[in-house]
Amino acid sequence: MTKFVILTTQRSGSTVLTRTIDEHPEVFCAGEVFLESKAGMHHPEWHFPAWSIVGKKQSKVNKMVNYLNLKLNAIKHIKVFYSSAEGARAKGFKLMYSHIKSAPFIWDYIKNNDIKVIVLIRENVFRVALSRYRMNKTGVAHSDSKIQSQSINVPVQQLLQETSRLEQVNKKILELSAETNRILIYYRDFNDWNFLLGKIFAFLNVSTMALPPVLKKVSADDWRQGINNYKEIEAAFKVHHLDKYLDGQFV
Repeated sequence: MTKFVILTTQRSGSTVLTRTIDEHPEVFCAGEVFLESKAGMHHPEWHFPAWSIVGKKQSKVNKMVNYLNLKLNAIKHIKVFYSSAEGARAKGFKLMYSHIKSAPFIWDYIKNNDIKVIVLIRENVFRVALSRYRMNKTGVAHSDSKIQSQSINVPVQQLLQETSRLEQVNKKILELSAETNRILIYYRDFNDWNFLLGKIFAFLNVSTMALPPVLKKVSADDWRQGINNYKEIEAAFKVHHLDKYLDGQFV
């Protein structure tokens, strides 16, 4: 059996990729195993249970407690996940950069135990940052029916800071995975969906088949749609030499 992870960041197309390749009869692909809550997780039966001793889940106390929980139990959970019998020829889960940043021993296990890595990069980190803000503002993450939209104002400085931060995150992901048995795929590759799936299925050593994407994207092709202060964003990104992300060069 081929063991694998999908290494990526939020809002980079990983949900549609995870859920679609899980439709392959020879592949079992779970969502974010180490997500804090299993609500909405793909295959929640494999959620790693978080510890909480005070009311607010994001409190410093709970973060410390959960670090200990991860240190003691995360690798055991991964081993059980890969050893369980689902009859799949390839089995994996989605691993976010934030997870390995907070618990680097998880990544040490991945790279030292012959686990293949599907690295998914969305080069247009501006669109990632904008998508995250829109999701938090509207509550719409993905759509399997009618795409929803809502006009919003976006805080420009917050968008600039997040875009710059995500540039560094992409570099870190590429550096971390460089010495692993990896395949690099990019969000732009979704434009040739069947070719992309064929490339992934060959990497996972399973039969090639055409599968439609299970979700439609929420964001508009033109990022300005639904953004009331888009002109302010354009001006600020030009000043900070980040306007390359605004039109055409990246998706």
